[in-house]
Amino acid sequence: MNNPIINKNRSFLAICGLYFLVFTFINSTAQAWAPVSEVQKMFLKKYGYSTDTPEQLIEATKSDSYAVRFMALNLLTELVGEKAIPVLKNALIDPEEVRVRWTAAHLLGILGDKSGLKQMRVDFEKLKAELALPFPDDPNMTPDDRERTENRRNIALHDALDVAKVLVELGDRRGYELAAKAAFEGMWELHKAKAIYVLAEIAKTDKKILQAEGINPVSTLCTIAETEKSPYVFDKIIYSARKLDYDTALHILERAKDSQNQLQEKRQEAQQILNWIRAKKKADDIKQKESK
Repeated sequence: MNNPIINKNRSFLAICGLYFLVFTFINSTAQAWAPVSEVQKMFLKKYGYSTDTPEQLIEATKSDSYAVRFMALNLLTELVGEKAIPVLKNALIDPEEVRVRWTAAHLLGILGDKSGLKQMRVDFEKLKAELALPFPDDPNMTPDDRERTENRRNIALHDALDVAKVLVELGDRRGYELAAKAAFEGMWELHKAKAIYVLAEIAKTDKKILQAEGINPVSTLCTIAETEKSPYVFDKIIYSARKLDYDTALHILERAKDSQNQLQEKRQEAQQILNWIRAKKKADDIKQKESK
């Protein structure tokens, strides 16, 4: 049966794979107020896995579905904390799916364990090398073959940006150049959004360290705020700025509110957040003076 919606989004489905199924499930079954963990429990139960005990969640980490595996890792860590470390370390060598590996590395990092750093470096360099390969210049390629090749590259970029963000969390900023390039040149809004998250995470690093490494994520984010035309990506810039220190956030939002590439409605949103951060900074400054 010909489904125009599916046809229109073939490439998106190819990039996101089971992510599409996950979020379709979330949108169709979860209330807006439902915590993420509750949604993940519902998803696992839909696949036949109970989530009441650590033993049940450990069993789910062995599922054939990578979506089940990484959700089970999240739930297990939430339930037992540091006791999940052995399972997380085992997931670092998941033989099939990088998304399971970076989830494990991310959760280990939250628990203060940076043992996932080595695997993330390996995964990032492998994905980066894949992206560096020239696009096949074969006149005999069919349109479907060309689309499949493009989709494989898009999947690699999608995964590389996820790994880059985890690397930053673990103190490694080697993904800066890739993220900066994807933020400006990414084929999909999803790529640009992920790149912005990586850049914003890097922007939290001590300025002296960034200067020594010769990278300037704040300048890059400011340029994106001025030039980005997509309202969706623009929203991600504003959202990310709110999580940065006051001065950095104000610097980015000053550019965003004056963007000539966004409708007035979006510029006003940036102005409102800018005003909120200014007020919050002023209140904190007053408290600090009073405490001295």
